[in-house]
Amino acid sequence: MLKDVYKNPVMLTDTYNLSHFRLKANSDWEISHIYNRKSGMILYGLREIVNSVLSIQITKEHVEEAERCAKKMGMPFPTSLFMRVVEECNGYAPISIESLLEGTWCPVGTPFAQIRNTKEGFGELVTWWEANFLHAYFPSNCATEAFHIRKYLEQKKELYGFDDSFFRRVHSYGFRAHRSLEDAYWAGSAWNLLLHQTDDFHTSQHTPYAVLGGVSAQSHKITQQFDNEYDSFIHAIDVTYEDGLKIVALVIDTYDANRVIHDYLPSLGRYAKDKGIKIAMRPDSGDVINQAIEIYEVAKANDLLDTVSVFIGDGMSFEVMKHYDAILEARGIPLNFVAYGIGSGFYHHMTRDTLGWAMKTAYSNGKDRMKFGMIPLKRSIPGDVKVVNIAGKLVVETVNESERESLYEVIYHHDGIGTPTIQIADEEHWKQVQNRIREQEANQEQIILSNAIQRKIDKFAEQYLAKSV
Repeated sequence: MLKDVYKNPVMLTDTYNLSHFRLKANSDWEISHIYNRKSGMILYGLREIVNSVLSIQITKEHVEEAERCAKKMGMPFPTSLFMRVVEECNGYAPISIESLLEGTWCPVGTPFAQIRNTKEGFGELVTWWEANFLHAYFPSNCATEAFHIRKYLEQKKELYGFDDSFFRRVHSYGFRAHRSLEDAYWAGSAWNLLLHQTDDFHTSQHTPYAVLGGVSAQSHKITQQFDNEYDSFIHAIDVTYEDGLKIVALVIDTYDANRVIHDYLPSLGRYAKDKGIKIAMRPDSGDVINQAIEIYEVAKANDLLDTVSVFIGDGMSFEVMKHYDAILEARGIPLNFVAYGIGSGFYHHMTRDTLGWAMKTAYSNGKDRMKFGMIPLKRSIPGDVKVVNIAGKLVVETVNESERESLYEVIYHHDGIGTPTIQIADEEHWKQVQNRIREQEANQEQIILSNAIQRKIDKFAEQYLAKSV
């Protein structure tokens, strides 16, 4: 059952991992890195996802259940390995995980996390929860999308001299379209890092430091209660005034959007203006950008630009938003006349491959290792490394190459004794991530490798690109 998804942490792995302890030559000591191999990104969510699993104490019952389930699937299970975790390590994985600070811009190819075992013979645990750790691609992707939306708004705000209310023209409308509450949590909390308007009410309890707002708005079920949709609009304006609010969004396509725009809007606008209420007309089907242009023209002709605006939520994404803005600019319509509600268009295009997340072995069986491969995009970095800052650029060095301070922080560490050291992902952590993101310039496109790292890679090239004799 869904409520039991975290019941047994030993089973949160890929089935093929069950056989790896037999297929490997040696698993005494291992190191792996997690990369974004395809696109630069804001790192977000890894700490919480890692520790949601590793903070669970493994018991003998967990191991026995996993063994029974493996047998049902005709697979072996490393029972002795996990019984050692229970008996020798107090039930916690003897591994150490370090990552870049969340909120950091990671150029393409950054080994933003490094994982190693802390006790000999437990190397297999380094990649046991790989699949679970890689789920952090989604919050990182969402934070990156919010980052790009914010940067776009900042550019337009500066270009046209708008005030800070311009940042509120983009709303999150994605809650109902998510596949799960977990996805809704990640996308909503990532949105709140940089953007302000949201219909994701639940996120306000998870991100108390966010500056958030919502808007009163009709839905079709509201308009359908009235025999005449004009009456529904008047009622919405009246109750908005009575509640002491200043704006309400009116959905215009329940029956006939053209009638609302051309027949109702002049008198509706004057009625709202007299009460000091702003109305955002919401086209929700058809050619919504042309409807927005028509609303602007009607409002301008009736001296209602201080009262009337437009809110578009149909089929919206960041790319569609930029396309619509270009149309508005070409027509000379101020961008702050139109606001957008982005639903599943905020995240539906995101997969693990969008950023190219992958976890690759860097040290195993007594030697540095890397995936060399025929495609440079999929190659990894060998050995124990650190990420450092050199003149504002992120550079990967060997761990002992220089005295420069590593940018990694340890988010989980257990040496096999007592309980692990865990970096908590709480509200204060979220605030730190928010502040860090706002400092990012995102100018570096590709990670830089030190000369020592490059020499290691060159040796692999000599070995694996050698022509057959």
